[in-house]
Amino acid sequence: MALSYVPLMVLAALAVVACLRLASAAIDVNSAAAAAARQASLARTSGEAHAAGADGASTTLAGRPITCQPFTITVDPGAFVPGGQVSATVTCSVRLEDLYGLGLPGAVTITSTSRQPLDEFRSQP
Repeated sequence: MALSYVPLMVLAALAVVACLRLASAAIDVNSAAAAAARQASLARTSGEAHAAGADGASTTLAGRPITCQPFTITVDPGAFVPGGQVSATVTCSVRLEDLYGLGLPGAVTITSTSRQPLDEFRSQP
């Protein structure tokens, strides 16, 4: 009976690792989307908003090759007028195939969108 506990404990440990990996990736993707939207809202033009948003999300996700690889960043500046809003969407693929024995899919996709208002009193470029 004691021999049957070891495989069950290993599977339980792998399941905990999978849950922690998914939770960590969700937190990272939410943070990256918020950073991208914030950086994009501070830009002066629509073109700069795309670059600033992508840079903000990439910086946040740097060093996360296991939990978030590959990832995509989409910045929607909208009309980019004072009082408007800019949104950023980050999509991340979380690898689970390296957790042997659980029969989990190869990867799970996590997506997060964040919106930030543009300052109403900003000057037009």
